[in-house]
Amino acid sequence: MKTVFVIDPKAERRAEVCRVLLKGERHAEPFETAADFLTFAREESLALVHDADGAAAGLCDRLRDAPQLVPVVGYSENPSFSRAVTAMQAGAASYLAWPFTVEEFSDEIGRIEPAMRETLDRKRRVAEARRLLAGLTAREREVLVNLISHGTNKAIAKELEISPRTVEKYRATILVRLGVANTAQAIRVAVEAGAVEGDFTDSARNGAAASPAQAGLMG
Repeated sequence: MKTVFVIDPKAERRAEVCRVLLKGERHAEPFETAADFLTFAREESLALVHDADGAAAGLCDRLRDAPQLVPVVGYSENPSFSRAVTAMQAGAASYLAWPFTVEEFSDEIGRIEPAMRETLDRKRRVAEARRLLAGLTAREREVLVNLISHGTNKAIAKELEISPRTVEKYRATILVRLGVANTAQAIRVAVEAGAVEGDFTDSARNGAAASPAQAGLMG
């Protein structure tokens, strides 16, 4: 992740953080507020946010309902353990103590980058699965979820009070709409989208994905 978005309300500190990052191989882009950042945020980047008044946790919450898949790292002067934990419980990938050197920053990002990429890959799969499920009708989603809990056309038909033949027609339509070859693949899409746990909300239909927290604290 070569681009780092530095979000800090204080211009002097923001500029100093950018100067530190530019000593390495990364490109730094400064933003005064999270709102400014969200206008320009793109994937394959990282948000480095000064954690004033819980800003890191707040940004994680806002990204949870945003289309961008951007890891968040918080930083602050003399951070308390509880502050770092709060940020990471909200979804931050790590937390740094400012001031830090470019070497310290690079070492920490290098340590957590594999986990961050794994998390982003998982979020992309979830977002794609939810996008696919959004293309189904409510009844088609019911049939798909019941494929997992009931399995056979007869059992699904009884549960939904429709005929087994109607279930079979729905199943064929579902495979086409999801672009999958068989029922097992369709079920995998439903599981990744969270439809089985009831997590397929209106925000999920718009492509949002929950942001899981990573662990890591550098002082």
